[in-house]
Amino acid sequence: MALRGRLTRRPCYPADVRWIGAVLACALWLTATAAFADAADAHYQLAKTLRADGRYEEALAEIDLAVAERPTYAQGHLTRGSILRRLGRYQEALKAFERAVELEPKDGGAQGLTGAVLIRLERPKEAVPYLKRASELEPKNSNHWLNLGVAYRQSGDNDAAIATYERALEAIPNDPKILNNLGVALRKARRYDDAIKALEKANAADPYDPEVARNLAIAYRGAKRYKEAVPVYIQALELGRGGPPALLFDLASCYEKLGNDDMAIATFERYIAATKESDPAGANRARHAVENLKNQ
Repeated sequence: MALRGRLTRRPCYPADVRWIGAVLACALWLTATAAFADAADAHYQLAKTLRADGRYEEALAEIDLAVAERPTYAQGHLTRGSILRRLGRYQEALKAFERAVELEPKDGGAQGLTGAVLIRLERPKEAVPYLKRASELEPKNSNHWLNLGVAYRQSGDNDAAIATYERALEAIPNDPKILNNLGVALRKARRYDDAIKALEKANAADPYDPEVARNLAIAYRGAKRYKEAVPVYIQALELGRGGPPALLFDLASCYEKLGNDDMAIATFERYIAATKESDPAGANRARHAVENLKNQ
């Protein structure tokens, strides 16, 4: 019987020739892969250099090329997110950070940055699991703990924030920023004595931080420890180069509580001068306080 149609004749090579061909194909594949990796790394390194120089749009263009060359480049997506965050493009940054987490779930930095940008997007409850994981992976990184506490507080769970800062101090004892945030959370819970202890430690660890001094003064005032509050308000004002005008009002009120009417009047008048245009209502309250003191 005659066979119909055309049969394709395949070349038949000796085994050693076929082996050499396979080796060459593998070498070509490895060379191509290395070339792609080198290209991705080159774009990545250039993007980091441009970012360090503050040239964020150019950096973004380079990192886009890096992740295009290597879509599974976790560090590339992480860097892309950080550049987008610098540019204020937080929603796009979030997507980049989430992709980095998907590729490297044990990267504490990626987890932490995802949580941080969610806080920025006013989505604190969603930030919590990322920041909890970040603090587990990198317990010595204070930013993860600080942001986790902020996420809890913004979610309305001040007790969880307090517990977070207390756990953080077990990992990073005497960190002034963590102590400061713990003191603020304790003050919000009206646990003034505990707040003062934390803030005194923070102030001792960093005596030149105006925010710590301000929070310690407010805690003293909340605890009605006016005599101790006065020098710390003065410290906060000096460190903060005047600080927010509200500090002057609080300081004047402390002088008034201590019966030092002259200093109370003088400080209220400083507050009036500082706020007569920016906060007319506050300035009027201070004027009434001055009138009352003068008429006593």
